[in-house]
Amino acid sequence: MGRPLRKDVLGVDAINTYVDAATGVRIELHDGSLRTDGVILKQRGARTFQACRVGDLADSTKFLPYTLVSGTPASNGEMSLFGWNPTNGGERVNLAKITKRVATDWNDNRYTWALENDSSNDYIVLTPIS
Repeated sequence: MGRPLRKDVLGVDAINTYVDAATGVRIELHDGSLRTDGVILKQRGARTFQACRVGDLADSTKFLPYTLVSGTPASNGEMSLFGWNPTNGGERVNLAKITKRVATDWNDNRYTWALENDSSNDYIVLTPIS
């Protein structure tokens, strides 16, 4: 798996202490009935995470395993994780794998990453590795 995500990324809580939609790594997941915003609670593998919907943080019975998919999550147990690459016009990049230091997209492009905040939301900023 490489080095797993840390709870704290440069002073920002990335996993396990997500409070609201404006703090931490944001994911999209499918909870069996619809696509919704979620939060990573623990990394279980390079592409598998324990996660839940934002509104389910108080109910540990809803902390389920989710697997990264390349597109929009369409069925229960699927999630997408994404960042923005400023060098390609700020386009969204769906990630296939993420570790403590490196994120990889579905075309095997590798990036270093960091969390930044634009005062309304934390988001992943990607820097291509040559």
